[in-house]
Amino acid sequence: MSELVSLIKDEITNQGPMTFARFMELALYHPLWGYYSTATTIGPQGDFYTVPNTGALFGSMLSRQFYEMWCLCDCPKQWSLVEYGPGTGTLAMDVLDSIRENHKDFFKAINYYLIEASPQLRKKQQAALLQSHYRDKCKWVNDISEITPKGEITGCIYGNELIDAFPVHLLIADEGVLNELYVAYNGTELHFKKGTLSATKLADYLELQDVQLKNGQRAEVNLQAKDWLNNVADNLKKGFILIIDYGFTTPEMYSPQRFNGTLRCFYRHRLNDDPLINIGHQDITSNVNFSVLAAWAGEAELNTIGLVTQPDFLLNLGILDTLKGQEDFNLTPEMQKKNSAIKQLLLPGGMGGIFKVLALSKGLETPPKLAGFSARNILKRVERDQFI
Repeated sequence: MSELVSLIKDEITNQGPMTFARFMELALYHPLWGYYSTATTIGPQGDFYTVPNTGALFGSMLSRQFYEMWCLCDCPKQWSLVEYGPGTGTLAMDVLDSIRENHKDFFKAINYYLIEASPQLRKKQQAALLQSHYRDKCKWVNDISEITPKGEITGCIYGNELIDAFPVHLLIADEGVLNELYVAYNGTELHFKKGTLSATKLADYLELQDVQLKNGQRAEVNLQAKDWLNNVADNLKKGFILIIDYGFTTPEMYSPQRFNGTLRCFYRHRLNDDPLINIGHQDITSNVNFSVLAAWAGEAELNTIGLVTQPDFLLNLGILDTLKGQEDFNLTPEMQKKNSAIKQLLLPGGMGGIFKVLALSKGLETPPKLAGFSARNILKRVERDQFI
């Protein structure tokens, strides 16, 4: 039995069943034995595969959007680009490479901040970025409040596949009563146990969306996403927030095919639905509810610019322009790699299928139009009823 499993069992024995959010926090983020503290291999050899693993193209498209954001803020001499959950630092490198090559004035203005919970991944990021052109550009902080005095950031704060890994509470409807699923220990094994809600905010979450679960239906509630969004909003004076993740709007989230929720686990690239196995050795994730994020953004005095699918975001930014001039019958190895990356990012069978991009703004007189959100917008207005 691992140290982490022993710790979880001891806590339950001493304090009673724990919320799934607490269990997930320990399983993923325990500083010594949590998954993100020990699993540092991302890509084909690891348990999960992220967009930057497809190549530098995604970062170069993001750099186009960041450049436009900077211009819309009147090209300030100091611009904070804050990345949450930067993984191995690959995306940061790709973004900075593209900006350095294509937008030299913008590059001079950038201060790039990385916020990483995993000590091991932070070491990988530093090994890559501090040995590059960006030694003086990149800084690591534990919290966004360390960057400037509170509420003084001008720039863009973004996270790629960040919110899906936040700890969630699990709810289940039982004959018209809303219960919470706790992790319990019977002296032999860990198991789920129904109980009353640990916080009234859990019921409020469903009321916000005007959702009533059917008998036996399960749902995840990501309260940490609201805390994160409020913290980011409080520290941003003028600029943008960009959230890239896989998820749905409210009608999609509670459709019949997701009757058991969206919680899932990845162990050595294999999908399973049991978070109580491989504890500390598998990723645990759930889909992001973008409707709720948009509603919470309004409460935090943020303006919603739009929500688009990842393929539309990249198409709007001109990803296909990178293929101009090539001949299908005479592709160089570099162009073959680029073609492969575009397929991964755009086609339904690749990584673009359920990924979406949400853009928020603060401190601008009117929410500006952004190139990445110029067409096929899923959410076009700021009113709360457009998101739920």
